[in-house]
Amino acid sequence: MGEYLYEKNILGDQLTDSISKQLQQDLFRMRSVVDSAIATQDMQRIEQEVELVATEQDMMVYVLLDANSQIHFANHTIWRNSNAAHVLEAYSAKTHHEAVTQNREIILIDFESLSIQVYYPVFSSSRSRYSSAVDVIYLEYSIAIILFEAIDKLQQRLETVWGVGFLFILLFYFIFYRLHISPLRRLSRAAKKVGMVNFHSDSAFWSAELSVLHHYLTDVDGRLKRATKRLNDAERRWLFSVEGSRNGIWDWNIATGAIFVSDRWKEILGFDAGDLTNDYLAWESRLHPDEKSQVLNTLQNYINHQKEDYESVHRLKHKQGHYIWVLDKGKIVEWDEQSRPIRIIGTITDVSGDVQHHRVAIDKQSHNGLTDLINRDGLANALFDLQVQCRQSETSAALILVSLDNFSVINDALGRQLGDRLLMQIAARLTSTFSAVGLIARLGTDEFVMLAAHLGPDAEQANRRALALASEVKQLISRGFTVSEQHLSISAKVGVVVFDGIDSIEPHTLLARADTALSHANDAAEGCILYQASMDKNQLQPAKLQQALAVAIDAGQLSLAFQPVVDVDGNLGSIEVLIRWYHVEYGFIAPTKIIATAELSEDIVKLELWVFEQVCSLILALEHQRVSSPIFSINISARSFHQEGFIQQLKQRMRQFPIKGTPIQLELAEEVFNVNPQAARKLVRELQELGFLIALDNFGLSMGTLQYLQGVSFSQVKLAPRYLDGITDSAQSTKLLAALVNMARDLGYAVVAKHIENKELLKITTEIHCTWFQGYIISRPLVEKDILQLIKSKLSLSVG
Repeated sequence: MGEYLYEKNILGDQLTDSISKQLQQDLFRMRSVVDSAIATQDMQRIEQEVELVATEQDMMVYVLLDANSQIHFANHTIWRNSNAAHVLEAYSAKTHHEAVTQNREIILIDFESLSIQVYYPVFSSSRSRYSSAVDVIYLEYSIAIILFEAIDKLQQRLETVWGVGFLFILLFYFIFYRLHISPLRRLSRAAKKVGMVNFHSDSAFWSAELSVLHHYLTDVDGRLKRATKRLNDAERRWLFSVEGSRNGIWDWNIATGAIFVSDRWKEILGFDAGDLTNDYLAWESRLHPDEKSQVLNTLQNYINHQKEDYESVHRLKHKQGHYIWVLDKGKIVEWDEQSRPIRIIGTITDVSGDVQHHRVAIDKQSHNGLTDLINRDGLANALFDLQVQCRQSETSAALILVSLDNFSVINDALGRQLGDRLLMQIAARLTSTFSAVGLIARLGTDEFVMLAAHLGPDAEQANRRALALASEVKQLISRGFTVSEQHLSISAKVGVVVFDGIDSIEPHTLLARADTALSHANDAAEGCILYQASMDKNQLQPAKLQQALAVAIDAGQLSLAFQPVVDVDGNLGSIEVLIRWYHVEYGFIAPTKIIATAELSEDIVKLELWVFEQVCSLILALEHQRVSSPIFSINISARSFHQEGFIQQLKQRMRQFPIKGTPIQLELAEEVFNVNPQAARKLVRELQELGFLIALDNFGLSMGTLQYLQGVSFSQVKLAPRYLDGITDSAQSTKLLAALVNMARDLGYAVVAKHIENKELLKITTEIHCTWFQGYIISRPLVEKDILQLIKSKLSLSVG
């Protein structure tokens, strides 16, 4: 039967392969005939050959077509001078064109209609190139009769073999049953009792192999009983080990509602081992009323696969009536047949001390960074003690400085209360994971410091371990947090200093070095940097740069540059306004560093309002000269956008600079919608009502943001630069970019391709129908004099 099924499966392939080869030979000959006939203008010869082919019974269609699918010769006269697409159901003009273009025959096998279709290109050095020339030989060949005959023969052979084989199988099965199946059934009945107290089997077996198997079964029974005892002992030891740590265990069966909580779990809440029943309400009833709905929603979202993990920092009621802070974590470990979760196991950790410490730190900190260290004396003493320990044990340690990215934006958007809760969750997660590594403290507004000991005597090994630990910290923070039912994504940069204690270093020096490494981490893709002595050379400290920037804004030491955004014909559509700063001592400051420094304080609002004023003055000057002004696009940071009163300040400047015609475009980054998206959409609509155009920068950088853009219209969207990286070497990247552009166009957005630096990028972005283009190949950022000249001249820029 197996051979029959196999042969039947490959029979069609073998037959079609054989017929295809024969057809190829016949078509090759026919092409020679056509070539010769066209050369001698003897079309009667082609007619004869086609009539000869028509005599073959299985040849259903045999036609010679031109490039326009017009039939010139056919095995059925009625088809001649007709369009093949109209009279031949299986014919495809697209496949016809493909065969001619690639200069190869295309053979299609259709087992549903039991036919072979062939598109055979005809090329002749002597034939004309007009549409009346023969272009392709197209045929349809029936394989039904041949295939059915072959299957009939195969089936007759099967019946013969099966008749004999069936008798042999019956005989074999009878003998096999008597000798093996019956004894095995007796043995299987005994096997069901393996491991049970009443296991016994005194059956005798004629076969030596079965006797040995019975002996092994008896031995397995003994080993299983011993293993069960060891497993129970190991479970007790594991439970004792976990209970000896800070963690209490809970195990919840979602289907039944039963919940097991360990003795340590009860102890954390002040209960004895027998005080609480194993019931779900024993946990839910102890949740703090202010946090109960949030915790339950977080847990339900995890069960519904809306979150990757369950983690929550909340309060549980102690036996004595007060509440304690716990870090509650869980993981689904069992699912039913429909892949629905039915069991979760988790732990709680008492983090009351850690949270309380950080709550006090939040209330007392003065936002001065390293100059106002929280518990400075305690951290300094720990650094001194750690250096002494390193000298005595001849090992290395590390100071790891962690800075949260964009925490100020989240804090401004959500309010200080929710920002404080986010800090408490971060602190709880760090202390629960790395408390065994060393001391963890908090600095300033959005910085944490961790001291890691026992990194080993080898310097290179210590460096690797410190960087691995820093990377783990970074990944731990980037997992996201849930605060008041809002999922917040936050990342971190990490600066690392490794020391061995041989040279006693002042704590403030170690912190300064960590800060130096952190400033380099801001510019590094991996976000974790190890301090090197060379970093101190010509190092511009963030605090100094921040002070210098504040002075530069007030003293008018900044300038603006203007980069045109044009269409495919080079016509000016808008102008992006860029900030430039040359410092007499520090030299030219990179624009990215200007923005990053300004965002550390309220200077970012002052800086962007200053840019707004300068642009308004420029537009008014053009209006006074009766020059039509293009749209000027001003970048607005997420922190300014979410700053309370920012829109009111814009309104005040609009009254100071009464612009009549040209609207100003405010360019927002996608991260604006990552925090409190509903409020962000409301602010966007408010700005649009004031007459501003709103553009979206870095479109597609975070695809999760797209769900927040519903109901928001944008005058432009600028593609995230990462979609252009390596695009000239990757067809897949081009397809991805094209899909993103098509999606933006379907949403009604005009797409800007920025950072176009070469002709290849320009060609690709033009072919995928970007609307606007911006980059050095079109125009470098221009000073005010040059941009005014471009506006007044109304010249188009060269594109291409």
